[in-house]
Amino acid sequence: MIMHVKREGTVLRSNKLKPAAVVTVVAAAWLLSTAGPAAAAATTPGAVCGSGYKVINSKDLGPAVIYLTYNSSNGYNCVTTILDSSTGAAMWMGASIQKSGGSEIKDFGGYTKFAGPVYVSAANTCVKWGGGVQDVVWKSGWEHCG
Repeated sequence: MIMHVKREGTVLRSNKLKPAAVVTVVAAAWLLSTAGPAAAAATTPGAVCGSGYKVINSKDLGPAVIYLTYNSSNGYNCVTTILDSSTGAAMWMGASIQKSGGSEIKDFGGYTKFAGPVYVSAANTCVKWGGGVQDVVWKSGWEHCG
């Protein structure tokens, strides 16, 4: 089973907002405007891949780090490539994973904070994992076979 996460915005379907909705929108805008660099730096492998995923390996590419994570409760691996600091401008990044005997699952494109997550069910199976940022691409050999 392959899981894919889409990044989508919220679309308001009406041009008339109720007073409670206006207060909520204003409060959310204020919170976002007061969130400093610490909030922006909160992108972590666990936040990207989801609850229960623990880092089992990583590869530093300079401006970004590729993380291989594993969730022992469901047997899935997850890979994400996360920028060390976001400039707000989109740059080419990617994340990929492949289990032994399977096809490569990848997410490459223009992103501002991270690429991925990409998932594969790989309990007791070897995986190749990797990613890239700007002009640097890296991929592991077959590993984490147990």
